[in-house]
Amino acid sequence: MWYRIVNIWRKELTDGLRDRKALTQALLIPLVIGIFYAAFNPWISSIITERARQPVTIPSQGIANADQRFLDVLKQQDITLKPYEGDLQDAIRRGIEGVGLVIPADFDERIRQEQPAGLTLYTNRTAGGLFGGSFSAERLNLAIKTYSESVTVGRVQDRGLDPNLLAPVSLDAQDLATPAQLGGYFASFTLPILLATIVAQGGMFLAIDVTAGEKERGTLESVLITPASDFEVFVGKLSAVFTLTCVPIVLTFLGFYIASSILPESVTQGAVLPFSLVLAAILLSLPLALFFDAALMIVAVRTKTFKDAQQALTPFMFAAIAPAMVAAFATPTNPMFYGIPVYGTAALVGKLATGAPVPEMAFVFAVLGSLVTSAVCIWIGLRVFNRERLLYGV
Repeated sequence: MWYRIVNIWRKELTDGLRDRKALTQALLIPLVIGIFYAAFNPWISSIITERARQPVTIPSQGIANADQRFLDVLKQQDITLKPYEGDLQDAIRRGIEGVGLVIPADFDERIRQEQPAGLTLYTNRTAGGLFGGSFSAERLNLAIKTYSESVTVGRVQDRGLDPNLLAPVSLDAQDLATPAQLGGYFASFTLPILLATIVAQGGMFLAIDVTAGEKERGTLESVLITPASDFEVFVGKLSAVFTLTCVPIVLTFLGFYIASSILPESVTQGAVLPFSLVLAAILLSLPLALFFDAALMIVAVRTKTFKDAQQALTPFMFAAIAPAMVAAFATPTNPMFYGIPVYGTAALVGKLATGAPVPEMAFVFAVLGSLVTSAVCIWIGLRVFNRERLLYGV
């Protein structure tokens, strides 16, 4: 029995490796995807951080109404007020300008008379597109807070009081995240989605090729006339699909790790992705890949052509990615939930990435859940994978 299974496995593997197009899709594309996912999150984060550090110019009206101390504080925060002539509100509403500041005529007078003074800030968050704007409201708020504190301190000193009376408590915030935790933080969202994508896509083309593809080419008969039983044919084909699925899984996560390691510090902000995280992701992916490969073959064997099989298997990508995205926002509240295929594995990888405590049985449930569902799919596959269905079934 094992001899015939190995022969079928070798035959399907050889045919798969001879197909240059399928081989490129199975090996090169996952590697590119891994590199892209590794660079995307830190790159976007670095862009946003860099934009927040750039000098800010705010179109303003009533600049002459502000005192010099206020303008000096803004300058310290790299904020420049640019005089604007015309209808500022209309320009912002139409998206010509993204932000505008109006300083009332009595601003300086109210400050000198120790009365509350107000500023009006108009914004349009849609101006400039998603990443087109460079205005930092947080920086402006900091500047106004700094100015307000300086005015308050001056008033207290004028009354002969200690300014420290205004701040009985101070906060010293320190970020204790290690470089490994920062690296995992960037990967905590992309890595689970990458895992789900690659386990669903890694063996898809070969799963179609060994079923619907051979039907369409008329080469399936050469396998069916051998002494191999239906069980041996199915296991041999599934073994070949699973073998070729393991290769892109390893390449994808290694590409993810290598790309994360060579990114400049200006992009990663000093974050270092631990190799143990990548290794854990690979090991957790393998049982899940077996489940998907068996499910893909069950569906593909019911189609007659390669194109029909592709259309039938397209929903598998969405079925894999959706639970992974849910896991990024809703982590399991019970260790047994880690046994849910895709969701549990993705949630576990996400937790490992952030360095958060992981329940003791989480690994067991995640692997066991994938293996149990794999066994169920294999059992179903053995029932539908027979000579009559392979030759004539739909």
